[in-house]
Amino acid sequence: MAFDPHKFFIKFVRAIDELDFATLEPMIHPDVVGDMPQSGERSHGFAGFRAQLEQYPSGGIRNPVALDARLVADGDRWAITPAYTVVPLARNNEFTVLMRAQYPDGRWWHVITLVELRDERIYRTVNYFAPEMPAPLA
Repeated sequence: MAFDPHKFFIKFVRAIDELDFATLEPMIHPDVVGDMPQSGERSHGFAGFRAQLEQYPSGGIRNPVALDARLVADGDRWAITPAYTVVPLARNNEFTVLMRAQYPDGRWWHVITLVELRDERIYRTVNYFAPEMPAPLA
C-alpha cells in the first residue's frame, strides 16, 4: 500500500492530542531533530520529542488540534517570499502542517510546522507559533 501523507499526519496529530507515545514512537525517525526558532528550543531523538510534549505547560497538549489541522502537500500551495520569489510549501518528502492549539491560559495560537520525512517517518520539524488576536478596527 502506498504511503498516504494525509492519513499519516492526521494519525500523528491525534496521537499528539492524546499524548499517545506508543503510537508516536514508530512515526518518529530515530535521528529526528525538532526546532522552535522563536524560543530557541531544539530536541533530538524520540526522547527529546517526548520531553518537549511532556514539558508543555500543564503537562501536555490536550485539545483537539487534529480537527483543525491541515496538511499542505506536494503541489497544493506556493508562497511568495519578501523578495517576491515563488517557493513551494511542500515537496515529495516535505510538508507544511497548519494547526491551532489552545494554551493552558485559554488563549488560542496558530501553529505552523514544517516537516521533513525520511523513511516515511518524521525526520525534521520546525515549529512557529503566533497568538490569535482581534482584527484591528477599520
